[in-house]
Amino acid sequence: LLRRCVKDSALVSGLVLLETLVHRSLGLYRDTIDRLIAPSRFYRDKLIAWGWDADRIAHIPNCIDASGYLPAADEGGYFVYAGRLAPEKGLATLLRAAALARRKLVLAGSGPEEERLRRLAASLGAEVEFAGHLDKPALQRLIGEALALVLPSEWYENAPVSLLEAYALGRPVIGARIGGIPELVTEGETGLLVEPGNAAALAEALAALAAFSPARRAGMGAAGRERVLREFSPARYRERTINLYEAIC
Repeated sequence: LLRRCVKDSALVSGLVLLETLVHRSLGLYRDTIDRLIAPSRFYRDKLIAWGWDADRIAHIPNCIDASGYLPAADEGGYFVYAGRLAPEKGLATLLRAAALARRKLVLAGSGPEEERLRRLAASLGAEVEFAGHLDKPALQRLIGEALALVLPSEWYENAPVSLLEAYALGRPVIGARIGGIPELVTEGETGLLVEPGNAAALAEALAALAAFSPARRAGMGAAGRERVLREFSPARYRERTINLYEAIC
């Protein structure tokens, strides 16, 4: 409430505070739930740090049906970010990195930071295209033809499905080393990791990946797609969930 953490609103934050007090006083979560499912090990560790019993938290990753995603035959000369244009996503850092690396960047999505980011791109002289909200086929085509998807988040991500979608489309990922992102990116194999908020380091990663041969980038993307098919398929999700139900019952 004091920090207006929910939508920067004292009223909405106050309502969430009241809800939390009611839940805690009645033990609605801690006393009645058999298991919590965390889609990332990062979030599971956070819940344990907040006092939850480790035995009551199961880790079941998100899933994606990769059969609906076809890798593109060709790639364009740009990097892409797909998601909400919001402060916690680290997009100002990404724009500075793109300007330093002199690489084209496409931002797909909308949000409260859009106008500020447009002004920043102009002041930096960065080559940034604001694609706005795209339907699924157009977004898949945009990501599938990119050099890589970039997730420069500066606040905790749990288990971003956009990263799995990039893998399903055969594209490598440059991700910030924060939250659950490092669990999904194998350094040098499916993508690259950088420290969050470090524009210079991110620029180096952009330049390095752009300097790779198309075959090497395709190989990284193929490794990501193989991982999605192996570890994050609907069948694996179903298996893990049924195993959890059987353990509880």
